[in-house]
Amino acid sequence: MMGSEKGMALVLTLMILAMITAVVVEFVYSVYTTNAGLYNWREAQKLSLVAKSGISLATKIISENQNRHSYTYPGSVEMPVENILKGFSGKVVIRVVDENAKLNLNSLIWPNGTTNETAFDSFIRLLKNLNLDENIAYRVADRIDRDLEPRRRDSEEGAKNDYLDSTDELLLVKGIDSQAYDKLSPLVTVYGIEQVYSNLININTASRAVIMSLDDNITEALAERVIKYRDLEPFNRVSDIVKVTGFEGPLGQSLMNKITVKASTFRITSVAEEDRIKRIIECVIVVKDGGLLIEYWQET
Repeated sequence: MMGSEKGMALVLTLMILAMITAVVVEFVYSVYTTNAGLYNWREAQKLSLVAKSGISLATKIISENQNRHSYTYPGSVEMPVENILKGFSGKVVIRVVDENAKLNLNSLIWPNGTTNETAFDSFIRLLKNLNLDENIAYRVADRIDRDLEPRRRDSEEGAKNDYLDSTDELLLVKGIDSQAYDKLSPLVTVYGIEQVYSNLININTASRAVIMSLDDNITEALAERVIKYRDLEPFNRVSDIVKVTGFEGPLGQSLMNKITVKASTFRITSVAEEDRIKRIIECVIVVKDGGLLIEYWQET
Protein backbone atom coordinates (compact mmCIF):
# COMPACT_ATOMS: atom_id res chain seq x y z
CA MET A 1 0.00 0.00 0.00
CA MET A 2 2.79 2.41 0.97
CA GLY A 3 4.60 1.69 -2.29
CA SER A 4 1.50 2.37 -4.41
CA GLU A 5 0.89 5.69 -2.61
CA LYS A 6 4.50 6.74 -3.25
CA GLY A 7 4.13 5.74 -6.88
CA MET A 8 0.93 7.76 -7.19
CA ALA A 9 2.59 10.78 -5.58
CA LEU A 10 5.50 10.50 -8.01
CA VAL A 11 3.12 10.37 -10.95
CA LEU A 12 1.21 13.41 -9.70
CA THR A 13 4.47 15.27 -9.11
CA LEU A 14 5.66 14.51 -12.65
CA MET A 15 2.31 15.57 -14.08
CA ILE A 16 2.38 18.86 -12.17
CA LEU A 17 6.00 19.43 -13.23
CA ALA A 18 5.10 18.75 -16.87
CA MET A 19 2.17 21.19 -16.69
CA ILE A 20 4.34 23.90 -15.12
CA THR A 21 7.01 23.30 -17.76
CA ALA A 22 4.42 23.57 -20.53
CA VAL A 23 3.09 26.82 -19.05
CA VAL A 24 6.60 28.26 -18.75
CA VAL A 25 7.49 27.23 -22.30
CA GLU A 26 4.27 28.74 -23.64
CA PHE A 27 4.93 31.94 -21.69
CA VAL A 28 8.53 32.19 -22.95
CA TYR A 29 7.40 31.50 -26.52
CA SER A 30 4.66 34.11 -26.23
CA VAL A 31 7.13 36.68 -24.92
CA TYR A 32 9.59 35.81 -27.69
CA THR A 33 7.04 36.05 -30.50
CA THR A 34 5.62 39.27 -29.07
CA ASN A 35 9.08 40.82 -28.86
CA ALA A 36 9.97 39.55 -32.33
CA GLY A 37 6.74 40.92 -33.74
CA LEU A 38 7.31 44.25 -32.03
CA TYR A 39 10.88 44.36 -33.35
CA ASN A 40 9.75 43.52 -36.89
CA TRP A 41 6.99 46.14 -36.73
CA ARG A 42 9.42 48.77 -35.46
CA GLU A 43 11.96 47.88 -38.15
CA ALA A 44 9.26 47.89 -40.82
CA GLN A 45 8.20 51.39 -39.77
CA LYS A 46 11.78 52.56 -39.92
CA LEU A 47 12.29 50.95 -43.33
CA SER A 48 9.09 52.58 -44.53
CA LEU A 49 10.54 55.99 -43.70
CA VAL A 50 13.78 55.05 -45.41
CA ALA A 51 11.95 53.86 -48.54
CA LYS A 52 9.93 57.10 -48.59
CA SER A 53 13.21 59.01 -48.42
CA GLY A 54 14.26 57.07 -51.51
CA ILE A 55 11.08 58.18 -53.28
CA SER A 56 11.73 61.79 -52.26
CA LEU A 57 15.29 61.60 -53.59
CA ALA A 58 14.09 60.15 -56.90
CA THR A 59 11.41 62.82 -57.36
CA LYS A 60 13.99 65.52 -56.68
CA ILE A 61 16.29 64.08 -59.36
CA ILE A 62 13.39 63.79 -61.84
CA SER A 63 12.34 67.38 -61.19
CA GLU A 64 15.89 68.67 -61.68
CA ASN A 65 16.34 66.71 -64.91
CA GLN A 66 12.98 67.92 -66.24
CA ASN A 67 14.11 71.51 -65.73
CA ARG A 68 17.61 70.93 -67.06
CA HIS A 69 16.95 68.91 -70.23
CA SER A 70 14.58 69.17 -73.18
CA TYR A 71 14.51 65.38 -73.42
CA THR A 72 14.25 62.29 -71.21
CA TYR A 73 17.04 59.72 -71.47
CA PRO A 74 17.69 56.90 -70.59
CA GLY A 75 14.52 54.89 -70.12
CA SER A 76 15.41 53.42 -66.75
CA VAL A 77 17.90 54.14 -64.01
CA GLU A 78 18.78 52.02 -60.98
CA MET A 79 20.65 53.68 -58.13
CA PRO A 80 21.99 52.15 -54.92
CA VAL A 81 21.98 54.86 -52.25
CA GLU A 82 24.21 54.96 -49.18
CA ASN A 83 23.75 56.92 -45.94
CA ILE A 84 20.28 58.04 -46.91
CA LEU A 85 19.33 58.52 -43.26
CA LYS A 86 21.44 58.92 -40.16
CA GLY A 87 21.74 55.68 -38.21
CA PHE A 88 20.55 53.48 -41.07
CA SER A 89 23.08 50.79 -41.93
CA GLY A 90 21.02 48.84 -44.46
CA LYS A 91 20.79 49.36 -48.20
CA VAL A 92 18.43 51.30 -50.41
CA VAL A 93 17.98 50.76 -54.14
CA ILE A 94 15.92 53.19 -56.23
CA ARG A 95 14.70 52.39 -59.73
CA VAL A 96 13.10 54.96 -62.05
CA VAL A 97 11.35 53.90 -65.25
CA ASP A 98 9.89 56.12 -67.98
CA GLU A 99 6.27 55.01 -68.43
CA ASN A 100 6.01 56.98 -71.65
CA ALA A 101 8.51 54.60 -73.26
CA LYS A 102 5.64 52.13 -73.46
CA LEU A 103 2.52 51.77 -75.58
CA ASN A 104 -0.42 53.31 -73.75
CA LEU A 105 -3.33 50.85 -73.77
CA ASN A 106 -5.82 53.58 -72.90
CA SER A 107 -4.89 55.35 -76.14
CA LEU A 108 -6.75 52.66 -78.09
CA ILE A 109 -10.00 54.52 -77.49
CA TRP A 110 -10.72 58.23 -77.92
CA PRO A 111 -12.83 59.95 -75.23
CA ASN A 112 -15.82 59.91 -77.59
CA GLY A 113 -15.65 56.10 -77.69
CA THR A 114 -14.28 55.69 -81.20
CA THR A 115 -11.16 53.68 -81.96
CA ASN A 116 -7.80 55.41 -82.25
CA GLU A 117 -6.73 53.53 -85.35
CA THR A 118 -3.10 54.67 -85.09
CA ALA A 119 -2.71 53.34 -81.55
CA PHE A 120 -4.75 50.23 -82.33
CA ASP A 121 -2.55 49.34 -85.30
CA SER A 122 0.54 49.83 -83.13
CA PHE A 123 -0.88 47.42 -80.56
CA ILE A 124 -1.61 44.84 -83.26
CA ARG A 125 1.99 45.10 -84.50
CA LEU A 126 3.33 44.78 -80.96
CA LEU A 127 1.29 41.64 -80.34
CA LYS A 128 2.48 40.10 -83.61
CA ASN A 129 6.11 40.89 -82.80
CA LEU A 130 5.66 39.14 -79.46
CA ASN A 131 3.95 36.15 -81.11
CA LEU A 132 0.75 36.84 -79.18
CA ASP A 133 -2.83 36.54 -80.40
CA GLU A 134 -3.85 39.77 -82.15
CA ASN A 135 -7.43 39.24 -80.92
CA ILE A 136 -6.12 40.51 -77.58
CA ALA A 137 -6.16 44.01 -79.10
CA TYR A 138 -9.89 43.74 -79.89
CA ARG A 139 -10.68 42.45 -76.39
CA VAL A 140 -8.69 45.22 -74.70
CA ALA A 141 -10.37 47.85 -76.88
CA ASP A 142 -13.82 46.47 -76.01
CA ARG A 143 -12.86 46.37 -72.36
CA ILE A 144 -12.22 50.12 -72.54
CA ASP A 145 -14.90 51.52 -74.84
CA ARG A 146 -18.29 52.28 -73.35
CA ASP A 147 -20.51 50.61 -75.93
CA LEU A 148 -21.67 47.01 -75.80
CA GLU A 149 -20.94 46.13 -79.43
CA PRO A 150 -18.24 43.43 -79.65
CA ARG A 151 -15.40 43.80 -82.16
CA ARG A 152 -15.03 40.03 -82.07
CA ARG A 153 -17.55 37.37 -81.07
CA ASP A 154 -16.33 37.17 -77.45
CA SER A 155 -14.50 40.48 -77.09
CA GLU A 156 -17.15 42.11 -74.85
CA GLU A 157 -16.98 39.35 -72.23
CA GLY A 158 -16.09 40.87 -68.85
CA ALA A 159 -15.75 44.36 -70.36
CA LYS A 160 -15.08 47.22 -67.95
CA ASN A 161 -16.32 49.89 -70.37
CA ASP A 162 -13.90 52.43 -69.00
CA TYR A 163 -10.23 53.31 -69.15
CA LEU A 164 -7.81 50.91 -67.47
CA ASP A 165 -6.40 51.84 -64.06
CA SER A 166 -3.57 49.33 -64.14
CA THR A 167 -1.86 46.97 -66.54
CA ASP A 168 -2.77 44.20 -64.09
CA GLU A 169 -6.26 44.36 -65.62
CA LEU A 170 -4.78 42.56 -68.63
CA LEU A 171 -4.96 39.38 -66.59
CA LEU A 172 -8.76 39.71 -66.74
CA VAL A 173 -8.69 39.72 -70.54
CA LYS A 174 -9.38 36.43 -72.31
CA GLY A 175 -6.28 35.06 -74.00
CA ILE A 176 -3.80 36.64 -71.60
CA ASP A 177 -2.32 34.07 -69.24
CA SER A 178 0.66 34.63 -66.97
CA GLN A 179 3.16 33.92 -69.76
CA ALA A 180 1.50 36.35 -72.17
CA TYR A 181 1.27 38.94 -69.40
CA ASP A 182 4.97 38.61 -68.61
CA LYS A 183 5.78 39.27 -72.27
CA LEU A 184 3.41 42.19 -72.68
CA SER A 185 3.37 44.05 -69.36
CA PRO A 186 6.91 45.56 -69.56
CA LEU A 187 6.01 47.15 -72.91
CA VAL A 188 2.61 48.70 -72.13
CA THR A 189 1.24 51.28 -69.73
CA VAL A 190 -2.03 52.98 -68.79
CA TYR A 191 -0.50 56.45 -68.60
CA GLY A 192 -0.43 58.98 -71.42
CA ILE A 193 1.39 62.27 -71.80
CA GLU A 194 -0.95 64.97 -70.42
CA GLN A 195 -4.10 62.99 -71.33
CA VAL A 196 -4.97 59.44 -70.38
CA TYR A 197 -5.69 58.65 -74.05
CA SER A 198 -2.44 60.07 -75.46
CA ASN A 199 -0.57 57.67 -77.75
CA LEU A 200 2.75 59.57 -77.89
CA ILE A 201 5.78 57.38 -77.21
CA ASN A 202 9.14 58.69 -76.04
CA ILE A 203 11.53 57.80 -78.86
CA ASN A 204 14.48 58.43 -76.51
CA THR A 205 13.50 55.60 -74.20
CA ALA A 206 11.25 53.17 -76.09
CA SER A 207 12.41 49.58 -76.46
CA ARG A 208 13.11 47.96 -79.82
CA ALA A 209 9.74 46.19 -79.81
CA VAL A 210 7.81 49.39 -79.09
CA ILE A 211 9.72 51.33 -81.78
CA MET A 212 8.89 48.61 -84.30
CA SER A 213 5.22 48.85 -83.36
CA LEU A 214 5.05 52.47 -84.59
CA ASP A 215 5.01 51.62 -88.29
CA ASP A 216 4.86 48.56 -90.55
CA ASN A 217 8.03 49.73 -92.29
CA ILE A 218 10.20 49.84 -89.15
CA THR A 219 12.31 46.71 -89.18
CA GLU A 220 14.40 45.41 -86.33
CA ALA A 221 17.49 46.88 -88.03
CA LEU A 222 15.90 50.33 -88.31
CA ALA A 223 14.78 50.23 -84.68
CA GLU A 224 18.34 49.34 -83.69
CA ARG A 225 19.61 52.40 -85.60
CA VAL A 226 17.32 54.61 -83.52
CA ILE A 227 18.68 53.10 -80.31
CA LYS A 228 22.31 53.49 -81.40
CA TYR A 229 21.70 57.10 -82.47
CA ARG A 230 20.15 58.15 -79.14
CA ASP A 231 22.90 56.35 -77.19
CA LEU A 232 25.36 58.77 -78.81
CA GLU A 233 23.09 61.81 -78.78
CA PRO A 234 19.53 61.83 -77.38
CA PHE A 235 16.85 63.32 -79.60
CA ASN A 236 16.29 66.95 -78.60
CA ARG A 237 13.34 67.45 -80.95
CA VAL A 238 10.85 65.15 -82.60
CA SER A 239 12.12 66.28 -86.01
CA ASP A 240 15.57 64.87 -85.16
CA ILE A 241 14.25 61.42 -86.10
CA VAL A 242 14.95 62.24 -89.77
CA LYS A 243 18.66 62.35 -88.92
CA VAL A 244 18.64 58.58 -88.48
CA THR A 245 19.54 56.69 -91.65
CA GLY A 246 16.40 55.20 -93.13
CA PHE A 247 14.08 57.78 -91.58
CA GLU A 248 14.95 60.74 -93.85
CA GLY A 249 11.86 60.49 -96.05
CA PRO A 250 8.20 59.55 -95.61
CA LEU A 251 8.89 57.09 -92.77
CA GLY A 252 10.39 59.77 -90.55
CA GLN A 253 7.61 62.21 -91.42
CA SER A 254 4.96 59.62 -90.56
CA LEU A 255 6.32 59.37 -87.01
CA MET A 256 6.06 63.09 -86.19
CA ASN A 257 2.63 62.78 -84.55
CA LYS A 258 3.40 59.48 -82.84
CA ILE A 259 6.51 60.28 -80.82
CA THR A 260 7.87 62.69 -78.25
CA VAL A 261 11.34 63.20 -76.81
CA LYS A 262 10.40 64.00 -73.22
CA ALA A 263 8.45 61.97 -70.68
CA SER A 264 5.93 63.18 -68.13
CA THR A 265 5.19 59.96 -66.25
CA PHE A 266 7.63 57.94 -64.19
CA ARG A 267 7.37 54.76 -62.13
CA ILE A 268 9.59 54.82 -59.05
CA THR A 269 10.45 51.78 -56.96
CA SER A 270 12.30 52.26 -53.67
CA VAL A 271 13.53 49.16 -51.83
CA ALA A 272 14.90 49.52 -48.29
CA GLU A 273 16.44 46.48 -46.59
CA GLU A 274 18.13 45.88 -43.26
CA ASP A 275 18.63 42.73 -41.15
CA ARG A 276 16.72 40.63 -43.71
CA ILE A 277 13.64 42.84 -43.38
CA LYS A 278 12.54 44.61 -46.55
CA ARG A 279 10.15 47.44 -47.38
CA ILE A 280 9.16 48.27 -50.97
CA ILE A 281 7.35 51.36 -52.18
CA GLU A 282 6.23 51.64 -55.78
CA CYS A 283 4.61 54.79 -57.11
CA VAL A 284 3.82 56.55 -60.36
CA ILE A 285 4.33 60.30 -60.57
CA VAL A 286 3.22 62.70 -63.27
CA VAL A 287 4.98 65.96 -64.08
CA LYS A 288 2.24 68.54 -64.54
CA ASP A 289 2.08 72.34 -64.35
CA GLY A 290 5.59 72.53 -62.98
CA GLY A 291 4.85 70.13 -60.12
CA LEU A 292 4.71 66.39 -59.43
CA LEU A 293 1.44 64.54 -58.88
CA ILE A 294 1.18 61.03 -57.42
CA GLU A 295 -1.02 58.81 -59.59
CA TYR A 296 -0.33 55.50 -57.86
CA TRP A 297 1.17 54.37 -54.53
CA GLN A 298 1.72 50.89 -53.13
CA GLU A 299 3.74 49.87 -50.10
CA THR A 300 4.63 46.29 -49.24
